Amino acid sequence: MTATSAPARVRLKPEERRTQLINIGLRLLTSRPIHEMSIDEVAAEAGISRGLLFHYFPTKRDYYVAVVQAAGRRLLLHAKAPEEGAPAERVRGIVDGFVSFVQRRKDNYVALVRAGAGGDELVLEVFEDNRRILTDRVLEAAGVPDPTPLHRLAVRGWLAMAEEMAIGATDDVVTTADLIDLLVGNLELVMDRFADRDR
Repeated sequence: MTATSAPARVRLKPEERRTQLINIGLRLLTSRPIHEMSIDEVAAEAGISRGLLFHYFPTKRDYYVAVVQAAGRRLLLHAKAPEEGAPAERVRGIVDGFVSFVQRRKDNYVALVRAGAGGDELVLEVFEDNRRILTDRVLEAAGVPDPTPLHRLAVRGWLAMAEEMAIGATDDVVTTADLIDLLVGNLELVMDRFADRDR
């Protein structure tokens, strides 16, 4: 009778290993803020040593930032305007993608947002970059060719509202379709007020 041997460690190419480690971090985000995530737990789940994890990410902070960046890229991949269409249709594409992404991954998204409470400057910088990109996308989709600082401030406030409503909405309060209509209509009202000021 032969002794049971430990499972062999799976050898992955460096980029595959990095992707695996980041995906583990994204999954663990559903249960805790990122600054409370255990590097030892991540390494154990990947079947590697803590030291090998630090071969791919020199510090714990580098790993955390990579996970947050990956989460941001996933959101931005969904929250995009169609190439063609009227401004309202293009804004709707962004809102639909954003709301659907948040609602499908609500626990993960809320955990990611809570990561900002850790106060790490690099993590906060990732959040700021994502907000800036989303703001630019909304302004471009809405047909605002030369936005002022006030335009940007208004859209950032609208995005904060959209995020809060997407997180908090339940079907007994408002359907996803009606929420998207509400958010698109609200942005149109904001942009119309700017147009009135310019006349």
